[in-house]
Parts: sequence; structure tokens; C-alpha cells
Amino acid sequence: MVLLPNDILLSESWSRCSTVYGLNPSVEWETTVLSAPEIRYLCDRHRPLIQAAAPEMDRLHTLVRGLGFVVLLADANGYILARRIQPEAYDRCRRWRLQIGALWDEATAGTNGIGTCLSEGKPIIITQEQHWRFCFRPLTGLGVPLFGAQGQLSGVLDLSALPGTTSEPFALLLMDALQTAACRLENQLFRNYFPKETIITLGPPLYSSMPLAALDADGRVIGATYAARQQMNWHDHQISKQPVLMTLLDAQEKPCFRKAEEHVIRSALAANNRNVSAAARSLGISRSTLHRKIKILGREG
Repeated sequence: MVLLPNDILLSESWSRCSTVYGLNPSVEWETTVLSAPEIRYLCDRHRPLIQAAAPEMDRLHTLVRGLGFVVLLADANGYILARRIQPEAYDRCRRWRLQIGALWDEATAGTNGIGTCLSEGKPIIITQEQHWRFCFRPLTGLGVPLFGAQGQLSGVLDLSALPGTTSEPFALLLMDALQTAACRLENQLFRNYFPKETIITLGPPLYSSMPLAALDADGRVIGATYAARQQMNWHDHQISKQPVLMTLLDAQEKPCFRKAEEHVIRSALAANNRNVSAAARSLGISRSTLHRKIKILGREG
């Protein structure tokens, strides 16, 4: 998994807090918490995300429940939608507003694991003294962005350490687990959105997103994840034209596209139990063309 240098993201966040938001770090501040009716409305709107995230949150909670961490799911605005905590942590989580309906956007809460992850759209680790507001410095937050089936930023998966929790020795291991969970969640959301299409992998993950493309029966691209859009430089307008994937790849000579083509071929073969004819049909190319490409991959490998 990829993780940008934390000091770069931290510096950019502190700059926004000072010059864009005009936040005073020494002012005591308490996050906004929605009312019960507002929480019901919010959760109803995000029901597919909450339901898809539940298994990943349970898995993460099993991993960290003995380490003093809580697992949080937030939407794209920074509102907490769901959480997994130990029963003995309820009171402390309420005190720190690590609760459903609480708002943790960067513009009001300052630098934090949820809000800064949303502002950057990248994984982030915010340790105690790295929070902009002094009142949050007993906390530590690890956040990874969650991307929806159409490549949009949909929220954050977060691990937050309560005061007194030692996190630095295993922060990178926890971040890797978070990114893996986010990739699985995105994969599930993508497959739920395209249940009958062929799903092809274009390469390794980018942050917490897998480069996946959904192909129709003719091998045309009808959907792509965030990582696929970044890797292939695809936009909604291009995808709306439903281009044939192999035609796009054949037209490019850059090494990254050749590598993507290799991933696509291997993915199609795996999805079709190594049946070359079925794989060729799913890619919208002839059996002989796929055979030729397989032979080229064999020589290059």
C-alpha cells in the first residue's frame, strides 16, 4: 500500500487551518452533534455504505479492540455514521464526541484523522501533537478515504486512539490494515453497483482504492473506480461513451498502459477459469487476438 509522507499532508492541513479557516488552536471547541431525527435521516441516506462497511468494521474492531482504538465510519462531510467500540469506552467516546452524528470536518475541528483525510483524499496519520486544536491533542487518528462505485469520495474509515493509548509502534501496521479494509469495501460497493458486468483489475491499488473496471458483454467500459480513473486518466465524459477497454490499451505505448493490459488479461482469464474463448468475449476481442497477447506476455515474462 502507498502512504504519502505524513509531514507534507500535515503542513498543508495546518496551513489551511491558519489561513483558510482562520481557526485559533488555543480556543476550546466542541464538535457539533446531530439530533436523533437528524441522525436517522443521515443514516438512512447512507444505508448502503453503512451496511457494506459493517463486516470490515467488525474485522478491524477484532484487530484493535485490545489496543485502545475505536473504529469509525464517516461520510464525505465528516459526520460519523457508525462505530465499533468496547463497552467500557462509551463514556470516554461520548466525552470526546467520537459518536454517531458528530461532525469532524477539518474546517471546524481543525487537523484530525477524519477531516484532514477528506480534505486531502489520501490516507493520513494524525498523532496527538499534530492536531491543530490543542484540546484534541490527547487523541490520535488514522484515516483512509473511501471511494464509491463511480469513483467519488464517499467517506472515511478511521481508527482513533483514546487518551493514554500507545499507537506509534504499530501505526503503520494499522494503516495497512485500514487501507486493505477500504479496498475490500470499495470492491464490494463496485460489484454491488455492477452485479452482472465483468470486473477487471488494471493493476495494484492506489492508496485505498483498487483500479477496477466494469465491462459489458462487448468489453466496453461502463464503470471505473477512483484508482482506475486516476491510472487511465478517465473522466465521466469518457466513460459515458463506453469505450472498448482493449482498444484503449492498444492505442497507448506507455509502460503503465502495457502493465495495465497485462493485469487486464490475467484478470479476465482468472474470472473465466482460464477459458481463453470466454475471456476474449468478456474483453470484446477475438480468441486469436487474445492468444497472441498471451504469447507476448509469456515471452516478456
